[in-house]
Amino acid sequence: MKSVILFLLFIPRLSYTQDLTEHRWQDRLIIISADSYQHPKLLEQVNEFQNKTKELADRKLIIYQITPTSYIKGIENNQPTRDNTLYKKYNSSQESFKFMLIGLDGGRRLQSNKVISAAQIFDQIDQMPMRRQELRNQN
Repeated sequence: MKSVILFLLFIPRLSYTQDLTEHRWQDRLIIISADSYQHPKLLEQVNEFQNKTKELADRKLIIYQITPTSYIKGIENNQPTRDNTLYKKYNSSQESFKFMLIGLDGGRRLQSNKVISAAQIFDQIDQMPMRRQELRNQN
């Protein structure tokens, strides 16, 4: 009986833990990790994607902003979800700023500790075989 009660107590915690595998084969991900949401490089990187909603959607890109205590999904949302799981997984070295591009298959395609222009990211994605196939299928 005690084990059932303990299990039931942990269900809410487990259900809030973010797992990015839900995006596999559906979305490409941009992970922007920083010490805080006010980190200058995080703000500059997010700013790269302002007014680029169509380009992001065309490339099936979802952006996650991650800090040691929470994450924000997207660039329009400013309500963080308290959870450190993503930070532990994608910034285990605890760098003050880290950028990562994850492909449809879940593989890491680009990683940097510098801000990367949206044009450079879009060009890199447009050269990926799956993206080329998407573009051929559109025509």
